[in-house]
Amino acid sequence: MPDMDGFETARIIKQRERSRNTPIIFLTANKSEQQVLAGYSVGAVDYLLKPIDPVILKSKVAVFVELYRKNRLIQSQTEGIREIERRDRLRLLAELEHEGRRRYQSLADAIPQIVFRANRNGSIEYFNQFWHLYSGMSLPESLESGWSNSIHIAELSEIQAKWLQARNDLVGFEMECRIKAKSGEYRWHLLKVIPEFDGASQILCWIGTATDIQDQKAVQQNLFWAKKAADAANETKSRFLANMSHEIRTPLGAILGFAELLIDEKSTLQEKNESIDAIRRNGEQLSKIIDEILDLSKVEAGKMKVELAEVAIIDLLNGVKALLMNSAATKGLALDFVLHGKIPTRILSSATRLQQILVNLIGNAIKFTKRGGVVVTVSFAGDENMSKGVLSVSIKDSGPGLARDEIEKLFQPFTQVDSAMTRNHGGTGLGLSLSRRLARVLGGDIVVRDSCKDVGSDFVFTTTAEVPAGSAMTSSLESESRHERHAVAHESGALKGLKVLLVEDLVDNQVLLTRFLTIAGAQVEIANNGLEGVEKAMSIQPDIVLMDIQMPVLDGFGAIAQLRRKDFKRPIVALTARGMIEEKNHCIEIGATDHLTKPVNRALLIERIHDLCAAEQTLP
Repeated sequence: MPDMDGFETARIIKQRERSRNTPIIFLTANKSEQQVLAGYSVGAVDYLLKPIDPVILKSKVAVFVELYRKNRLIQSQTEGIREIERRDRLRLLAELEHEGRRRYQSLADAIPQIVFRANRNGSIEYFNQFWHLYSGMSLPESLESGWSNSIHIAELSEIQAKWLQARNDLVGFEMECRIKAKSGEYRWHLLKVIPEFDGASQILCWIGTATDIQDQKAVQQNLFWAKKAADAANETKSRFLANMSHEIRTPLGAILGFAELLIDEKSTLQEKNESIDAIRRNGEQLSKIIDEILDLSKVEAGKMKVELAEVAIIDLLNGVKALLMNSAATKGLALDFVLHGKIPTRILSSATRLQQILVNLIGNAIKFTKRGGVVVTVSFAGDENMSKGVLSVSIKDSGPGLARDEIEKLFQPFTQVDSAMTRNHGGTGLGLSLSRRLARVLGGDIVVRDSCKDVGSDFVFTTTAEVPAGSAMTSSLESESRHERHAVAHESGALKGLKVLLVEDLVDNQVLLTRFLTIAGAQVEIANNGLEGVEKAMSIQPDIVLMDIQMPVLDGFGAIAQLRRKDFKRPIVALTARGMIEEKNHCIEIGATDHLTKPVNRALLIERIHDLCAAEQTLP
């Protein structure tokens, strides 16, 4: 044919999808085998040679048309079967997915934490039952914007950023965030989100959980602050130990040094007396430091016992003034005591603790004041009958003063406000902390009423005070008793005629206590341990036994118990270096008459022996 021959035409017909299966019969007058093969190669199904026989043409066309139609029918049926199979597969997959989701949701609803699912774009389409119970929102409310409104605004933008990054990286993520409960409270949760993939590694959806970690974070926070507190305490302890080492070694070094001077043959009598005074003074300072540590430990343990008795306030104030007057005069400071209004002459309290507090507060004021003076103002605010009230003591100085942040740490144990002041003035950092605790044991407190840098400070000590019946009110600091009682300890024959058994294992203590007692007129027998002490006490029947507690062979506890079991009735005074109240109580429980703490005060020892033996002699 012109323009396009039959071969090219057949080739184009076969290339088109619509006519690809259409039968093609070539009509040709060329009988060459090459032409026939060429026609078959381009898709012909048969050849008819010209001239055409109409019968043959019609029959062949009919056959091929029928074959074509049947082929189309088969194809149509095949496609129908395939469609049915595809639909069956889809239906089965849908049923399986529905069953899987049902089981997944049942499992998610049983979990006591928030579970949710989001589509591949991150839009949430499901929450488990726990979410609805926690948030108080329905599913429609949650799916709109409720879930994002429940996230604390401080974490919401971070969640969205992390989720966007996870979608780009095809990975999960986790973070901590706060979620609001239906009560309105925000609680910390650990949010975990992971992707689910299809067979082509494309994200199908996101599965997320949110676990309540509020209590866990609280524990972690407590541990964090506990660690900080422990670190601070360790640092404070280290500073305290360094300071305490200095405070203890300073008087100890002086004691050892002046002891060396005492045995120096070249020392004059005056120098020896000065050495003795220095040893006594530094020994008292060392004892005071140890007492402060013990007292503070008792107060902090809640075991500080205060025995209330009548206290002559005027005598106590005058005694404190006399005690500190020399320190003030040495620095050229004025020390004035003033009564504001009337105060009772006597109250029920602890004279020892009152004096301890006042000496500490006034002593501090003197120590840190360079010029001017210290004014102590005492006042009393009582009830209508003046039978009970509050005794207030203001200690106002003209010292360096305190800033607000310095006041806050002023009463912390083992802490000094300024390390430079500590180096200049010394101190353990226990005095103010102990004084405040003692004041609170007495029903009062210590506060800084006013303080200004380079101007001075005003400390106020208060204590509840019950006024005994018959106590007068006074506005004068003159003592109600003009004469002072002559102490028994200063009488040279205070213990004359008394036989004392000293049970003590340390030779130095034996020598020291024996000297104290013999100077007072007593006859002293010595036992070196508890067992020997029991034997001597039953043998010589002394007027009183001084029993050390910590000894070899048999300690003081065992010796006291044995003596009481053997019906020894004379007074027994326990001597121990442990100043804890538990030790004193235990000594009394097992049979001791009294208890004294080492280092033993000479005057107190002699007075106590005198009083106990005098009481024993008055018994029938």
